[in-house]
Amino acid sequence: MAITKDFNRQCVMSALLTINFGDLAGTSGTDVGAVSLPPNAIVTGGAVVVKTAFNSATSDVIDVGDAVSQNRYLNDGNIHATGIVALVPTGFVHTGGDLTVRWVGVGAVPTAGQVQLRVDYIQVGRSEFTRD
Repeated sequence: MAITKDFNRQCVMSALLTINFGDLAGTSGTDVGAVSLPPNAIVTGGAVVVKTAFNSATSDVIDVGDAVSQNRYLNDGNIHATGIVALVPTGFVHTGGDLTVRWVGVGAVPTAGQVQLRVDYIQVGRSEFTRD
């Protein structure tokens, strides 16, 4: 028995979005659309890079998910301190629509904070070139 080779190839696509504290003001605990994905997209990686820590009085965390699972790629990522929090690829094939972020702040409403969300993905069935 032989494996049928598929010579179609594609580059990994990335979406980069900067989110400021004011973009999430008043949305604590609510999913907010952040990155639109095409049908058949599979997230292969990415990260939340905290450029400026959110400064709610007690804590700030962020989830990254979609309409079906609010935290499919990141659950309670700390954005109360600077750093990088990796997304966790799951192999889920999207039907299209938005990836969402859910910020939860405890204490006072933040007056500072900025993160960059990077989402790397491929699209099932896409071919940019072939390799033989």
